[in-house]
Amino acid sequence: MVWGESRPLLNKCLLPCCMASSPWPALVLVLLVLNAGVVSANQTETDGNEGALHDVRVFSQECMQNDTCEATKPTHLVEYFSADWCEPCVQVGEHLNNLSNDTLVLQHHSSPQDATFLSASKLKYDREFRLLFYPSIVVNGNHLLTGSRQALDVSSVMENNTPEWSGLESLQVENNTLSWDASLNGRVSVWMLAPTPHQESGKMHPAVAYDRVSVEAGEGSLLLDEGQLRDNTTFAVLLEQAGRRTMSIASLAPTGPVDVSDTQEVNTAPLASISWANVALVVGFVLVLSLAPAFVIHHELTTGSKESKAQYKDEEE
Repeated sequence: MVWGESRPLLNKCLLPCCMASSPWPALVLVLLVLNAGVVSANQTETDGNEGALHDVRVFSQECMQNDTCEATKPTHLVEYFSADWCEPCVQVGEHLNNLSNDTLVLQHHSSPQDATFLSASKLKYDREFRLLFYPSIVVNGNHLLTGSRQALDVSSVMENNTPEWSGLESLQVENNTLSWDASLNGRVSVWMLAPTPHQESGKMHPAVAYDRVSVEAGEGSLLLDEGQLRDNTTFAVLLEQAGRRTMSIASLAPTGPVDVSDTQEVNTAPLASISWANVALVVGFVLVLSLAPAFVIHHELTTGSKESKAQYKDEEE
């Protein structure tokens, strides 16, 4: 080696663990694959939970003033997801107000832009039904209506699909306590509904959900806080199996690219079929691509380091 000539820095390892002599690229790839596998396993377990509606009961606030009161069983349940900023919701709501008394209409304001927004309604909109559009109607827990004809199709859907509600036996209200005997597992959810004015027009919605409480069906009872109730409150009691619903598209003109079939069952939203496992795999692939230049540089550094060491050794000799 000639005096004054600097040694190449490529043969220096400034880090405690030198990438030139350690299998870091392979370790990064292994970690990405394992992470995607864990996410995939968790997602598969979550998607395996199939939601369902087993039973429905309804009673009025007058029951809270009596010593005992029996809840009634509606023939149909219509869950109506609307928003006060939604213009088509006005006509749909007016049509639903004319349904027969044996149908319970549970109106959800699941849009955060609404002054009467309810977070429990949004959870049902997003996680259970996987909806995308306003307005949307779910009949008897498993028939989805969207699009321009949804209000017109409600009656025909109910005529052709009459459920046999079961699971909540001898449900009654006594001294502000709701009690029941459950023959099926699940959760009992009590939705409080009350007349609510439209935030722009002031026109009254007959029954908008403003609160919800729930317990496991095996608990057998639930204490209702009368002090938190609004005037003319109606109580909708639902026995449900937690999980994502698979819906039958019942609209003759549904919103979105959905193929309508009498026998076809599809998810409630086109995006619902995208699993987080696939997202994790895509993200992992993008990360690998982004690290590709680093792998190339690593290879060049390793090769260059070996060549420099050999050259330096020859010069010393």
